[in-house]
Amino acid sequence: MTPQQYCEHQVLREGSSLYYSLRFLPAAQRQAITALNAFFQEVSDIRYECRDANVAQIKWQWWQNQIAETFAESAQHPVCQALSKPIRDYQLAQHYFQEIIDGLLLDNEKTHYATFEELESYCRRTGGVLSLLMTQVLGYQNDSTLKYAEQLGIALQLTRLLRQIRRDLEHGRVYLAEEELARFNVDQQSLFNYQTTETTQALFAYQAIRIRDYFNNALNFLGKEDRYRQRSGLIRAELAMATLQEIENDGFQLFKHDIHLTPMRKLWIAWRTGGLARWQRIS
Repeated sequence: MTPQQYCEHQVLREGSSLYYSLRFLPAAQRQAITALNAFFQEVSDIRYECRDANVAQIKWQWWQNQIAETFAESAQHPVCQALSKPIRDYQLAQHYFQEIIDGLLLDNEKTHYATFEELESYCRRTGGVLSLLMTQVLGYQNDSTLKYAEQLGIALQLTRLLRQIRRDLEHGRVYLAEEELARFNVDQQSLFNYQTTETTQALFAYQAIRIRDYFNNALNFLGKEDRYRQRSGLIRAELAMATLQEIENDGFQLFKHDIHLTPMRKLWIAWRTGGLARWQRIS
C-alpha cells in the first residue's frame, strides 16, 4: 500500500461527505486534501484511542516530531510521506500543522469547557486551521477567503462535535459550554445518562442555530472570484447544513442514532453546489 493509498483508506470512504466534496477536483488537489484530512484524523483520534492522558500526550509529541521530520524530508509515517509533495507544491507552512497538534494537546488537559469562547478557540485551532490548509491547496485571490476558511472550519468542527456527542460522552468529554448547560437547565449527568429531554433538545437546537450562523458568516467572506476554486468547501458546507436539517427534523435524537444523508442525495448536493459555483464564476 502506497502512502497515498493509506490516506485514502483512512478518510476517503466511498459515500462519505469528504468523498463527494473532492469528486470534481483535479487529482493533485484531491490527493493533497486527502492527505491533510488523514493527518487530521490520525492526530484527532488519539483522544479516543488513549484513555491515559499521559500516553496521549506522548503520541501527540511523537506527531510533532513527525511533522518536523516531514519538513526536513525524512518522514516515516505514510501520512507524512503523502504530505511531503503537497507541502512543497502548495507551500504549506509548518506552523499550521503544529497549531492543530497544540490545540489537541490543550484539549487533552480538559474534558469540558466553561464558556463557548473556550470551545470556539479549540475549534479554531483544529478544524479552523485544517480548513485554512485546504483553502491554500484550492487557491484563492481575495485575502477575505482566509477568513471564510477559518469560519467554515469552525462550523464544520462544531457540526462534528454535535453529531458525535454520544461518542465523546462515552470517553468522558463534554463539548458543550457549561454556561450554556446552566442556561438551558441541563444537568451534565443527564448527558452522561443519554437522556433526551425537552431541555436537551432546546440546547441542541441552539447549537444548530449557531452552527448555521457560522456557515452563513463564512459565506459572507467568500468573494465571487474565489467561489469556484473553493467549491469543495462549499460542498462540505451544504452537506453539513443538510445533515443539520435532518437532525432537527428528527427531534435531535442524538443519543439514539446517527443521521446520514443517502449517497444519492450527497451526489446531488455536490453536483448542484459545484454547478452553482461555476455559474457564479462566469456570470
